[in-house]
Amino acid sequence: MKELYPELIDYIFQYCWEYYSETERKAKDHYFGDFKFGKYADNIHPKIDKAKQRFLTTDIEALKLLENGFPEFVKNTATRIYLEHGKEFDLNLCAKCGKIARTPEAKQCRFCGNDWH
Repeated sequence: MKELYPELIDYIFQYCWEYYSETERKAKDHYFGDFKFGKYADNIHPKIDKAKQRFLTTDIEALKLLENGFPEFVKNTATRIYLEHGKEFDLNLCAKCGKIARTPEAKQCRFCGNDWH
């Protein structure tokens, strides 16, 4: 199989979340939680602590998925989903050039301009 192109990787990662494994969900939540709450590392405010508990994880396997950075995690997750479940979901592909639309509801190709409204 050839490597997935960046727009397809982003589309799968953003819109096919129901195919994430539990470990991938934890890794994604951890990344965004760390990004959002990392600056409050020593804060003991109850609301922040509760939110940090919801997002941050100590799961070793989830943290390993992020070892090579978030972009690599996105690529690996999208590739796994495509390989394992690609036949199960409908991709919004352009009939003219075959590339992925921006969203599942898009009606115009961002690559060739084809319009299917």
